[in-house]
Amino acid sequence: MAGENEAKELLAGLLAMLGESSPAANSLDRFAHPDCRWDIFHPFNQLDGNRAAAAQFWGPLRAALPDYEHRTAFMLAGSYEGRAMVSSMGHLIGTFDHPLAGIPPTRGLIFLRFGIHGTVRDGLFSHIHILLDLVDVMRQAGVYPFRTMPGSSEQWPFPPSDTGASSHTIDSTRGVRSLQIVHEMQMGLPPAGAKITAESSRANHSHHWHGDMNWYGPAGIGSTRGRRGFRDFHGALFLQAFGDRTGFPRIEGGSADAPGHFIRLGDGNYAVTSGWPSLHGTHTGSEWLGLPPTGRRVEMRVADWYRIDEQEKIIDNWVMIDIPHIVYQMGLDIFHDLKFRVDPSIERLPEPPLASAGE
Repeated sequence: MAGENEAKELLAGLLAMLGESSPAANSLDRFAHPDCRWDIFHPFNQLDGNRAAAAQFWGPLRAALPDYEHRTAFMLAGSYEGRAMVSSMGHLIGTFDHPLAGIPPTRGLIFLRFGIHGTVRDGLFSHIHILLDLVDVMRQAGVYPFRTMPGSSEQWPFPPSDTGASSHTIDSTRGVRSLQIVHEMQMGLPPAGAKITAESSRANHSHHWHGDMNWYGPAGIGSTRGRRGFRDFHGALFLQAFGDRTGFPRIEGGSADAPGHFIRLGDGNYAVTSGWPSLHGTHTGSEWLGLPPTGRRVEMRVADWYRIDEQEKIIDNWVMIDIPHIVYQMGLDIFHDLKFRVDPSIERLPEPPLASAGE
């Protein structure tokens, strides 16, 4: 319990510091080991050490949103595979005054969906994962790169008040049951290659979901409500595009940085699972994002945060997917393409070589 509370205090302190000013490496050193590894959604990817994180990510983010503040929806802490870990999801809000990853500023209020997982060693973070919905920022800036979303593009709501998982509370006993429910649901998902019908999509895992479940998806997919909404606006489209999709098995005693779920925590009525990557599949269909099939195998960085209600049903599911990284592996670099949309006078050079999974 003490270690879990300390992990939450460490993350709360880091987020508070980051919201006060543009951080230098020495300010990050108060919360993370100097050689902390920072894994951030594409196009930032792996940054080694606080100096690189400050210069290549936090500095540009603060320049883009000079008055930003972090709004925390919930915070979970616990241990997984012997590591002390903490996770949170929320929004960064602020005035979008300067470009971010090439996205043109709006000079107005912007919402940036933001998730973070932290591994704690000797009282400081040794590894931090950051999840961003930059495609949603592109939408807000008027340069959305895909077809119209099948789901809702509205901003994700925070959970109801007094439902736990704050930065000051720990409920590991209830958290064990929450994580068990999520695990049972995930184990009931249709196997790779299975023919998906309306009937099969209602079977197995669906009894764990509330009838009026909310699935909050990233920009490109959008959010849905109810089992039918999830199936029609995401599940069926995703499975049509990646019929052989499957998870990476986690090897006991293996590297913490290996594919598969590196974090599985339950805290009160909440649970989180995430992998870097957690899924892989071959892009053979055109329904997902409306992109033509490429036949390419891609890896998927995904995080899911769940809220369980008093009847032990999954009522809310917030999902971060590194869509820019997925489509980059499919041969579409949305940030490269954005340069020419923002400034048509730029000369188009030959396209860069296509990336393979994991790059």
